[in-house]
Amino acid sequence: MDDRLIAVAVPVPALGRLTYRVPDEIAVPAIGARVVVPIGPRTVTGVVLGRDVAADTGFTIKPIVRVLDADAFVPTDVVRLTEWVADYYIAGPGATLSAALPPHGLTGRADRFKTVRVAALTPAGIDTAERLAAHSACADGGPKLGKRQSEALHLLRGAPDGLPLPALGDRGIPSAALSRLKALGLVAIREARLDRDPFPHAVSTPGAAETREATDDQRRALEHLMPMAAARQFHVALLHGVTGSGKTEVYLRLAEAVRRTGRGVLMLVPEIALTPQVAALFRARFGEAVAIQHSGLSDGERHDQWHRIRRGDVDVVVGTRSAVFAPLANPGLIIVDEEHDTSYKQDEDRKSTRLNSSH
Repeated sequence: MDDRLIAVAVPVPALGRLTYRVPDEIAVPAIGARVVVPIGPRTVTGVVLGRDVAADTGFTIKPIVRVLDADAFVPTDVVRLTEWVADYYIAGPGATLSAALPPHGLTGRADRFKTVRVAALTPAGIDTAERLAAHSACADGGPKLGKRQSEALHLLRGAPDGLPLPALGDRGIPSAALSRLKALGLVAIREARLDRDPFPHAVSTPGAAETREATDDQRRALEHLMPMAAARQFHVALLHGVTGSGKTEVYLRLAEAVRRTGRGVLMLVPEIALTPQVAALFRARFGEAVAIQHSGLSDGERHDQWHRIRRGDVDVVVGTRSAVFAPLANPGLIIVDEEHDTSYKQDEDRKSTRLNSSH
Protein backbone atom coordinates (compact mmCIF):
# COMPACT_ATOMS: atom_id res chain seq x y z
CA MET A 1 0.00 0.00 0.00
CA ASP A 2 1.28 3.44 -0.97
CA ASP A 3 0.92 5.67 2.11
CA ARG A 4 1.06 8.79 -0.06
CA LEU A 5 -2.30 8.10 -1.73
CA ILE A 6 -5.43 9.84 -0.48
CA ALA A 7 -9.14 9.77 -1.38
CA VAL A 8 -10.69 13.15 -2.13
CA ALA A 9 -14.31 14.27 -2.55
CA VAL A 10 -14.85 17.17 -4.94
CA PRO A 11 -18.05 19.25 -5.36
CA VAL A 12 -18.93 17.65 -8.70
CA PRO A 13 -22.16 15.59 -8.38
CA ALA A 14 -21.32 12.94 -10.97
CA LEU A 15 -17.93 12.02 -9.48
CA GLY A 16 -17.20 9.52 -6.75
CA ARG A 17 -14.11 9.21 -4.56
CA LEU A 18 -11.02 10.32 -6.44
CA THR A 19 -7.50 9.09 -5.76
CA TYR A 20 -4.53 11.47 -5.70
CA ARG A 21 -0.91 11.24 -4.71
CA VAL A 22 0.63 13.55 -2.12
CA PRO A 23 4.06 14.75 -3.28
CA ASP A 24 6.97 13.89 -1.00
CA GLU A 25 7.60 17.52 -0.13
CA ILE A 26 4.03 17.93 1.23
CA ALA A 27 2.83 16.40 4.50
CA VAL A 28 -0.12 14.01 4.13
CA PRO A 29 -3.20 16.10 4.98
CA ALA A 30 -5.67 15.20 7.71
CA ILE A 31 -9.14 13.81 7.05
CA GLY A 32 -11.42 16.80 6.48
CA ALA A 33 -8.65 19.10 5.25
CA ARG A 34 -9.16 20.99 1.99
CA VAL A 35 -6.85 20.28 -0.93
CA VAL A 36 -6.57 21.73 -4.42
CA VAL A 37 -6.59 18.95 -7.02
CA PRO A 38 -6.57 18.76 -10.82
CA ILE A 39 -9.62 17.54 -12.72
CA GLY A 40 -8.97 17.53 -16.43
CA PRO A 41 -7.69 20.96 -17.49
CA ARG A 42 -8.89 22.76 -14.32
CA THR A 43 -8.26 22.64 -10.60
CA VAL A 44 -10.91 22.45 -7.89
CA THR A 45 -10.97 22.40 -4.10
CA GLY A 46 -11.93 19.12 -2.45
CA VAL A 47 -11.93 17.49 0.97
CA VAL A 48 -9.73 14.61 2.09
CA LEU A 49 -11.72 11.48 2.98
CA GLY A 50 -8.73 9.44 4.13
CA ARG A 51 -5.96 7.22 2.82
CA ASP A 52 -6.57 5.27 -0.38
CA VAL A 53 -5.16 2.38 -2.32
CA ALA A 54 -4.22 2.32 -5.97
CA ALA A 55 -6.59 0.53 -8.30
CA ASP A 56 -5.26 -1.25 -11.39
CA THR A 57 -7.02 1.02 -13.87
CA GLY A 58 -4.13 1.86 -16.16
CA PHE A 59 -4.53 5.58 -15.41
CA THR A 60 -1.77 7.71 -13.97
CA ILE A 61 -2.55 8.97 -10.47
CA LYS A 62 -2.15 12.74 -10.40
CA PRO A 63 -0.57 14.63 -7.52
CA ILE A 64 -2.48 17.18 -5.47
CA VAL A 65 -1.60 20.82 -6.16
CA ARG A 66 -1.54 22.08 -2.57
CA VAL A 67 -3.02 21.66 0.90
CA LEU A 68 -5.11 24.52 2.31
CA ASP A 69 -5.47 23.40 5.95
CA ALA A 70 -3.02 22.14 8.55
CA ASP A 71 -5.92 20.43 10.35
CA ALA A 72 -9.44 19.35 9.43
CA PHE A 73 -11.60 22.11 7.95
CA VAL A 74 -14.63 19.80 7.97
CA PRO A 75 -14.82 17.81 11.24
CA THR A 76 -14.11 14.11 10.80
CA ASP A 77 -17.54 13.12 12.13
CA VAL A 78 -19.22 15.28 9.48
CA VAL A 79 -17.04 13.77 6.74
CA ARG A 80 -18.02 10.26 7.86
CA LEU A 81 -21.70 11.25 7.99
CA THR A 82 -21.62 12.60 4.44
CA GLU A 83 -19.93 9.39 3.26
CA TRP A 84 -22.66 7.31 4.90
CA VAL A 85 -25.35 9.47 3.29
CA ALA A 86 -23.65 9.17 -0.11
CA ASP A 87 -23.54 5.38 0.20
CA TYR A 88 -27.09 5.01 1.55
CA TYR A 89 -28.71 7.28 -1.04
CA ILE A 90 -26.40 6.29 -3.91
CA ALA A 91 -25.09 9.81 -4.36
CA GLY A 92 -21.65 11.23 -5.05
CA PRO A 93 -19.61 12.08 -1.94
CA GLY A 94 -18.96 15.57 -3.29
CA ALA A 95 -22.69 16.26 -3.59
CA THR A 96 -23.45 15.21 -0.02
CA LEU A 97 -20.39 17.03 1.26
CA SER A 98 -21.61 20.22 -0.43
CA ALA A 99 -24.87 19.92 1.53
CA ALA A 100 -22.83 19.96 4.74
CA LEU A 101 -20.96 23.17 3.95
CA PRO A 102 -21.89 26.85 4.05
CA PRO A 103 -22.09 28.88 0.81
CA HIS A 104 -18.67 28.97 -0.87
CA GLY A 105 -17.44 26.72 1.92
CA LEU A 106 -14.46 25.24 0.08
CA THR A 107 -13.13 28.39 -1.52
CA GLY A 108 -11.04 29.39 1.47
CA ARG A 109 -11.54 33.08 0.68
CA ALA A 110 -11.13 35.30 3.73
CA ASP A 111 -13.44 37.94 2.23
CA ARG A 112 -16.43 35.70 2.86
CA PHE A 113 -16.27 37.08 6.41
CA LYS A 114 -17.60 40.55 7.09
CA THR A 115 -15.21 42.87 8.93
CA VAL A 116 -15.60 46.11 10.85
CA ARG A 117 -13.00 48.62 12.05
CA VAL A 118 -12.71 48.72 15.83
CA ALA A 119 -11.08 51.43 17.95
CA ALA A 120 -9.50 50.64 21.33
CA LEU A 121 -7.36 52.55 23.80
CA THR A 122 -3.60 52.10 23.82
CA PRO A 123 -1.73 52.13 27.17
CA ALA A 124 -1.12 55.87 26.67
CA GLY A 125 -4.80 56.30 25.86
CA ILE A 126 -5.84 54.48 29.03
CA ASP A 127 -3.63 56.78 31.08
CA THR A 128 -5.05 59.87 29.40
CA ALA A 129 -8.62 58.62 29.82
CA GLU A 130 -8.00 58.05 33.52
CA ARG A 131 -6.68 61.58 33.91
CA LEU A 132 -9.70 62.92 32.07
CA ALA A 133 -11.95 61.05 34.45
CA ALA A 134 -10.07 62.66 37.35
CA HIS A 135 -10.61 66.15 35.80
CA SER A 136 -6.88 66.71 35.43
CA ALA A 137 -6.45 66.25 31.70
CA CYS A 138 -3.71 68.27 30.09
CA ALA A 139 -2.69 69.72 33.44
CA ASP A 140 0.73 68.07 33.14
CA GLY A 141 1.40 69.18 29.59
CA GLY A 142 -0.35 66.27 27.91
CA PRO A 143 -1.94 66.58 24.47
CA LYS A 144 -4.74 69.08 24.12
CA LEU A 145 -7.92 67.31 23.18
CA GLY A 146 -11.14 68.59 21.67
CA LYS A 147 -14.59 67.86 23.04
CA ARG A 148 -15.27 64.93 20.66
CA GLN A 149 -11.84 63.43 21.28
CA SER A 150 -12.37 63.56 25.03
CA GLU A 151 -15.80 61.97 24.60
CA ALA A 152 -14.27 59.20 22.49
CA LEU A 153 -11.72 58.42 25.21
CA HIS A 154 -14.51 58.36 27.79
CA LEU A 155 -16.55 55.89 25.72
CA LEU A 156 -13.55 53.67 24.97
CA ARG A 157 -12.53 53.68 28.63
CA GLY A 158 -15.66 51.65 29.34
CA ALA A 159 -15.01 49.18 26.50
CA PRO A 160 -11.73 47.29 27.09
CA ASP A 161 -12.18 45.31 23.85
CA GLY A 162 -12.87 48.46 21.85
CA LEU A 163 -15.91 49.74 19.97
CA PRO A 164 -16.77 49.54 16.25
CA LEU A 165 -16.31 52.80 14.40
CA PRO A 166 -19.96 52.81 13.22
CA ALA A 167 -21.10 52.56 16.86
CA LEU A 168 -18.87 55.48 17.80
CA GLY A 169 -20.24 57.42 14.84
CA ASP A 170 -23.76 56.83 16.13
CA ARG A 171 -22.63 58.41 19.41
CA GLY A 172 -21.47 61.54 17.61
CA ILE A 173 -17.76 60.71 17.34
CA PRO A 174 -16.53 61.62 13.83
CA SER A 175 -13.79 59.69 12.08
CA ALA A 176 -11.58 62.81 12.15
CA ALA A 177 -11.55 62.74 15.96
CA LEU A 178 -10.48 59.10 15.97
CA SER A 179 -7.80 59.76 13.37
CA ARG A 180 -6.39 62.52 15.59
CA LEU A 181 -6.37 60.21 18.62
CA LYS A 182 -4.64 57.52 16.56
CA ALA A 183 -1.99 60.03 15.43
CA LEU A 184 -1.38 60.93 19.09
CA GLY A 185 -0.89 57.26 19.95
CA LEU A 186 -3.93 57.19 22.24
CA VAL A 187 -6.10 54.92 20.11
CA ALA A 188 -5.38 51.88 17.95
CA ILE A 189 -7.71 50.88 15.11
CA ARG A 190 -7.90 47.30 13.89
CA GLU A 191 -10.03 45.17 11.57
CA ALA A 192 -12.28 42.70 13.40
CA ARG A 193 -14.50 39.96 12.05
CA LEU A 194 -18.21 40.66 12.43
CA ASP A 195 -20.49 37.65 12.52
CA ARG A 196 -23.76 38.28 10.71
CA ASP A 197 -26.52 37.35 13.13
CA PRO A 198 -29.90 36.11 11.88
CA PHE A 199 -31.50 36.51 15.31
CA PRO A 200 -32.79 40.06 14.68
CA HIS A 201 -35.30 38.29 12.39
CA ALA A 202 -36.40 35.92 15.16
CA VAL A 203 -39.73 36.33 16.87
CA SER A 204 -39.48 37.94 20.29
CA THR A 205 -41.25 35.85 22.91
CA PRO A 206 -41.87 37.73 26.18
CA GLY A 207 -41.11 35.69 29.27
CA ALA A 208 -39.35 32.93 27.30
CA ALA A 209 -36.26 33.16 29.51
CA GLU A 210 -38.26 32.32 32.60
CA THR A 211 -38.27 28.70 33.77
CA ARG A 212 -41.87 27.98 34.60
CA GLU A 213 -43.23 25.40 36.99
CA ALA A 214 -43.52 22.09 35.14
CA THR A 215 -46.92 20.56 34.63
CA ASP A 216 -47.65 17.00 35.77
CA ASP A 217 -47.29 15.73 32.19
CA GLN A 218 -43.99 17.55 31.74
CA ARG A 219 -42.63 16.17 35.00
CA ARG A 220 -43.56 12.60 34.01
CA ALA A 221 -41.86 13.06 30.64
CA LEU A 222 -38.71 14.51 32.21
CA GLU A 223 -38.54 11.72 34.81
CA HIS A 224 -38.37 9.29 31.90
CA LEU A 225 -36.06 11.32 29.63
CA MET A 226 -33.50 12.79 32.05
CA PRO A 227 -31.92 9.40 32.92
CA MET A 228 -31.55 8.72 29.18
CA ALA A 229 -29.74 12.02 28.69
CA ALA A 230 -27.46 11.31 31.64
CA ALA A 231 -26.59 7.76 30.49
CA ARG A 232 -24.45 9.01 27.55
CA GLN A 233 -25.71 6.12 25.44
CA PHE A 234 -27.86 6.05 22.33
CA HIS A 235 -31.56 6.08 23.21
CA VAL A 236 -34.69 6.97 21.25
CA ALA A 237 -37.90 8.29 22.80
CA LEU A 238 -41.16 9.55 21.29
CA LEU A 239 -42.69 12.54 23.05
CA HIS A 240 -46.36 12.80 22.13
CA GLY A 241 -48.40 15.92 22.71
CA VAL A 242 -50.75 18.18 20.82
CA THR A 243 -49.81 21.75 19.90
CA GLY A 244 -49.59 23.89 23.03
CA SER A 245 -49.17 20.93 25.38
CA GLY A 246 -45.73 22.07 26.56
CA LYS A 247 -43.30 19.90 24.60
CA THR A 248 -40.94 22.84 24.01
CA GLU A 249 -40.40 23.34 27.74
CA VAL A 250 -39.38 19.69 27.98
CA TYR A 251 -36.93 20.25 25.12
CA LEU A 252 -35.46 23.29 26.87
CA ARG A 253 -34.96 21.49 30.18
CA LEU A 254 -33.38 18.49 28.48
CA ALA A 255 -31.10 20.82 26.52
CA GLU A 256 -30.08 22.62 29.70
CA ALA A 257 -29.18 19.33 31.39
CA VAL A 258 -27.15 18.14 28.38
CA ARG A 259 -25.31 21.46 28.06
CA ARG A 260 -24.24 21.30 31.71
CA THR A 261 -22.33 18.10 30.87
CA GLY A 262 -20.40 19.81 28.06
CA ARG A 263 -22.36 18.30 25.19
CA GLY A 264 -24.18 19.92 22.28
CA VAL A 265 -27.85 20.04 21.31
CA LEU A 266 -29.36 19.82 17.83
CA MET A 267 -32.98 20.97 17.50
CA LEU A 268 -34.59 20.15 14.15
CA VAL A 269 -37.86 21.69 12.98
CA PRO A 270 -39.74 20.75 9.80
CA GLU A 271 -40.29 24.20 8.28
CA ILE A 272 -38.12 27.30 7.86
CA ALA A 273 -41.06 29.40 9.04
CA LEU A 274 -40.91 27.69 12.46
CA THR A 275 -37.19 28.28 12.97
CA PRO A 276 -37.28 31.93 14.17
CA GLN A 277 -39.88 31.22 16.86
CA VAL A 278 -38.10 28.12 18.17
CA ALA A 279 -34.70 29.80 17.93
CA ALA A 280 -36.02 32.78 19.90
CA LEU A 281 -37.13 30.47 22.72
CA PHE A 282 -33.72 28.77 22.87
CA ARG A 283 -31.87 32.08 22.54
CA ALA A 284 -33.92 33.57 25.38
CA ARG A 285 -32.93 30.62 27.59
CA PHE A 286 -29.32 30.06 26.50
CA GLY A 287 -28.20 33.41 25.06
CA GLU A 288 -25.57 33.60 22.33
CA ALA A 289 -24.76 29.90 22.62
CA VAL A 290 -27.47 29.24 19.99
CA ALA A 291 -26.97 29.17 16.21
CA ILE A 292 -29.45 28.87 13.34
CA GLN A 293 -28.96 26.74 10.22
CA HIS A 294 -31.40 26.70 7.31
CA SER A 295 -31.55 27.66 3.64
CA GLY A 296 -33.68 30.74 4.27
CA LEU A 297 -30.75 32.69 5.68
CA SER A 298 -28.62 34.92 3.51
CA ASP A 299 -25.38 33.43 2.23
CA GLY A 300 -23.44 35.61 4.66
CA GLU A 301 -25.55 34.57 7.65
CA ARG A 302 -25.29 30.87 6.78
CA HIS A 303 -21.54 31.22 6.30
CA ASP A 304 -20.98 32.94 9.65
CA GLN A 305 -23.35 30.68 11.61
CA TRP A 306 -21.60 27.58 10.24
CA HIS A 307 -18.20 28.90 11.28
CA ARG A 308 -19.50 29.84 14.76
CA ILE A 309 -20.58 26.22 15.20
CA ARG A 310 -17.30 24.87 13.83
CA ARG A 311 -15.25 27.11 16.15
CA GLY A 312 -17.21 25.84 19.16
CA ASP A 313 -18.70 29.25 19.94
CA VAL A 314 -22.15 27.67 20.27
CA ASP A 315 -23.47 24.41 21.66
CA VAL A 316 -27.11 24.60 20.51
CA VAL A 317 -28.11 24.49 16.83
CA VAL A 318 -31.68 25.10 15.67
CA GLY A 319 -32.55 24.43 12.05
CA THR A 320 -34.31 22.46 9.37
CA ARG A 321 -33.23 19.07 8.04
CA SER A 322 -30.00 20.40 6.53
CA ALA A 323 -28.83 21.28 10.06
CA VAL A 324 -28.18 17.58 10.63
CA PHE A 325 -24.81 18.24 8.95
CA ALA A 326 -23.90 21.11 11.30
CA PRO A 327 -20.34 20.71 12.65
CA LEU A 328 -21.58 20.49 16.23
CA ALA A 329 -18.95 19.10 18.58
CA ASN A 330 -19.87 16.30 20.99
CA PRO A 331 -23.65 16.19 20.42
CA GLY A 332 -25.59 14.77 23.35
CA LEU A 333 -29.19 15.46 22.35
CA ILE A 334 -30.95 15.49 18.97
CA ILE A 335 -34.58 16.63 18.93
CA VAL A 336 -36.69 16.09 15.82
CA ASP A 337 -39.78 18.20 16.43
CA GLU A 338 -42.92 17.03 14.61
CA GLU A 339 -40.91 14.10 13.31
CA HIS A 340 -43.90 12.79 11.32
CA ASP A 341 -43.90 15.91 9.10
CA THR A 342 -43.23 15.11 5.45
CA SER A 343 -41.02 18.22 5.14
CA TYR A 344 -38.18 16.13 6.55
CA LYS A 345 -38.21 14.06 3.37
CA GLN A 346 -37.08 15.12 -0.09
CA ASP A 347 -39.69 14.13 -2.65
CA GLU A 348 -38.72 16.13 -5.76
CA ASP A 349 -37.87 12.96 -7.69
CA ARG A 350 -41.19 11.41 -6.74
CA LYS A 351 -43.05 14.52 -7.92
CA SER A 352 -41.09 14.50 -11.17
CA THR A 353 -42.06 10.85 -11.75
CA ARG A 354 -45.72 11.59 -11.24
CA LEU A 355 -45.57 14.51 -13.67
CA ASN A 356 -43.84 12.42 -16.30
CA SER A 357 -46.31 9.56 -15.99
CA SER A 358 -49.23 11.92 -16.51
CA HIS A 359 -48.17 12.80 -20.06
